[in-house]
Amino acid sequence: MAKYHRIIMNGESYYREYSHGLDSYGEMLSEKELVHMLLEEVVDEEIEISEREIEAALRRIPDREDRYLLQNYIRYLERVGRE
Repeated sequence: MAKYHRIIMNGESYYREYSHGLDSYGEMLSEKELVHMLLEEVVDEEIEISEREIEAALRRIPDREDRYLLQNYIRYLERVGRE
């Protein structure tokens, strides 16, 4: 993964990729541009979750114990996601 130097000019942060082997810099990027570029490189898949659809699917599960188990697992995942 590329390494970047943080450059602060007039109180604002900018970032430039630095190549140690070539001892040179890439273009200057704002933090927003850098984050967008890095996310494009590392995000493999986008998953959209609809709470309404999940709740509807849970209601369609006829077995009460299975429904309860899944509801608890979803709550667990939500807690883990916030940590």
